[in-house]
Amino acid sequence: MLLNLQIIKNQKSYHLIVIIAVIIISIFFSFRIQFLSFNYDFEEFFPNEDNELELYNNFRKTFEYDNEFVIIAVENKAGIFNNNFLTKIDALTKELSQINHIQKVTSPTNIKTIDLSGIIPIQKQLLHFNDSSLYKEDSSAIYQSPYLIGSFFPINAKSLSLFIKTDDELTKKASDSLANQIEGTLKHYKFDDIHYVGRIFAQKSYLTNLQQEFALFMSVSLFLVVIFLWFSFKRIYGIIVPMTIVIISVLWTLGIMNFLGKSINIMTTMLPTMIFVAGMSDVVHYFSKYFDEVSKGTEKSKIYSLIIKEVGFPTFLTLITTVVGFLSLLFSSIKPIREFGIYTSIGIVIAFILSYTLLPALLYFFTPKKQILIKEPTGRTYKYMQSNLFWIFRRQKTIFIISILVLIISVIGISKIKVNNVLLEDLSEKVKIKQDFIFFDKYYSGVRPLEIQVNLKDSTKSIWDYEVMVELNKVNDFIKKEYHAGFLISAASMVKTIYINSYQDTKLNFPDSEDYKIISKQLISNKKNKDISRIVSSDGLSSRISGKIQDMGSIKVNEHNNNLVAFIKKNTNNNLLEFKLTGAAQLVDRNNEYMVSNMAQGFLCSILIIALLTFFLHRSWRMVIVFLIPNVFPLIIIAGIMGFAGIELKSATSLVFSIAFGIATDDTIHFISRLKIELGYGKSLIYAFKRTYFETGKPIILTTFILIGGFMSLMLSDFDSTFYFGFLVCITVIIAVISDIFLLPVLLFLIYGKKKKLN
Repeated sequence: MLLNLQIIKNQKSYHLIVIIAVIIISIFFSFRIQFLSFNYDFEEFFPNEDNELELYNNFRKTFEYDNEFVIIAVENKAGIFNNNFLTKIDALTKELSQINHIQKVTSPTNIKTIDLSGIIPIQKQLLHFNDSSLYKEDSSAIYQSPYLIGSFFPINAKSLSLFIKTDDELTKKASDSLANQIEGTLKHYKFDDIHYVGRIFAQKSYLTNLQQEFALFMSVSLFLVVIFLWFSFKRIYGIIVPMTIVIISVLWTLGIMNFLGKSINIMTTMLPTMIFVAGMSDVVHYFSKYFDEVSKGTEKSKIYSLIIKEVGFPTFLTLITTVVGFLSLLFSSIKPIREFGIYTSIGIVIAFILSYTLLPALLYFFTPKKQILIKEPTGRTYKYMQSNLFWIFRRQKTIFIISILVLIISVIGISKIKVNNVLLEDLSEKVKIKQDFIFFDKYYSGVRPLEIQVNLKDSTKSIWDYEVMVELNKVNDFIKKEYHAGFLISAASMVKTIYINSYQDTKLNFPDSEDYKIISKQLISNKKNKDISRIVSSDGLSSRISGKIQDMGSIKVNEHNNNLVAFIKKNTNNNLLEFKLTGAAQLVDRNNEYMVSNMAQGFLCSILIIALLTFFLHRSWRMVIVFLIPNVFPLIIIAGIMGFAGIELKSATSLVFSIAFGIATDDTIHFISRLKIELGYGKSLIYAFKRTYFETGKPIILTTFILIGGFMSLMLSDFDSTFYFGFLVCITVIIAVISDIFLLPVLLFLIYGKKKKLN
């Protein structure tokens, strides 16, 4: 009697200490979480593989940052050759030029051309906006110039654009300030419509959406989880206690992130949802088992040890497999993706620890007055589950045939999957910057940066040598024709523009060596000029070809790139020059390719680790096969669905496989673990299957609904990558449950037949 009292006293003290410790830690992290910030650094998604990032960093040190610009298109639907309209454009150009962090504004009203046909060089105005009598002549000259159409002027002549070069390496604060000032300036002018794009606006739009979606995912996930908990337990207590565990888990995880100096980005906006759905699984299994035993009349002093035996070990295994799935993201070279894997894993581990420390304490001190009854399947439900189980055993061949047919169809779908990347595709077309991006693709040459670094192989020569310039002109013309590039600048394009302007003839091709001497002399004497130094290096050994193209997707861009490489190899002097594709857009495309490859490695690593773990636990390779098939099966199907549905494989969708695999294994682990327990009690295989079906069915179905509900909240996102991630994981979870209900019993029964025990 005294011993029992001492045990009760010790339990009370232990649970009290746990609650006090959790409260103190929660208060600390609540204080930290108020300082948590949102951030979106575009360059954090650059790959750090091979030497491409190093090449790009050296490139922009030599020349300039290719993504530090703003392009504004101003519409006048009656036509752009209008004095009032052009006068306002000139006023806008001058006002924008005065804003801090803007280096230069290039506008149709301030573009000057150089004429070397006379005794001295003369700068001439491209567009005489203040003299309407010259509009017809200016229009004719402009629309005969291929380098102006698609850049400052569209084909339909209903708008014109301004190119703004901003300071390099702007901080978030400076970027936001500049974006606000530009938007504020544009509001002062009444144009038919205004479109603007640039990193500073994309970053601002992403951050605004991140903040909105973070709150949205949190609230929707909470709401859906509450609904499912109420449906399952029919008591407020059955909602408050499980929700307390996962909310504290999210709070601690976000607090740890802030403590370590991390901020919320496009990946970690999903973190609370991940913790909600993954962490709730452990809580539900514990909670369900606890009240199952209470309803059976099991002594409370024995319940905890029984839970550890029958639920604790399986949930620990599911913790390992889920964490393995998220930690497989460490194979990525992209920092935000690695951090998403790390902090989601931390949150899931915290939820597990709290499930076996705080949850028992809450149940100890705050037991509901009215008992929560978790009913056994009876009546119609019992008959349905029983008949379904026996149907599975009678139709084993049918299930196998259907499974094989589905796999064959899925493999056909997999063959249709494409790896592609489109800039800003994450954003919904409801977002203004996405609409503006589309506008530039439709009416101009686009705004996707195209950058090529040109290096001399012979250091005794110079970019300014005539033979070098001829080679550059060949490549320049090919790029204009192949990519339909706009804002195309290079050493050769400068030479060609001056040559055409000097003779007032747009049909001229390229100067001969004699004419070039005059042009090169003028350019070399001004090589420290900013417009020239950002194209040709100070030592004259390297140069760049830069332009803007349509965001046609990485597949088509790569086709054009391959055509360019083939042209250079066949039509230029390869002993003289070396051409290298670089730039921010190129790195993002490469990131997508690396990401898909890295995630494939991570997925295979996840399978290997979980296979070894399964073998270690069961000492049977047959069990490894039984375990893997129902969990790899849904992933093959989802890949097939992607292929048939035209969902492209990219960084976001490639994450699905490792994460979904880690989550999907949970049900399999609980099913097999329960089956072993029932067989350990000496039950026959058929009876053990029945008990396993009924015992694990309730929590598995509940956690499945919670998983689906949580991931469905991600489908409300304006980011395509987040939407598809949520959608694909939802489908995977559904298929995984079907696989565990129908295919797993068949595999177990096939391998072990009428044996009473698993090896």
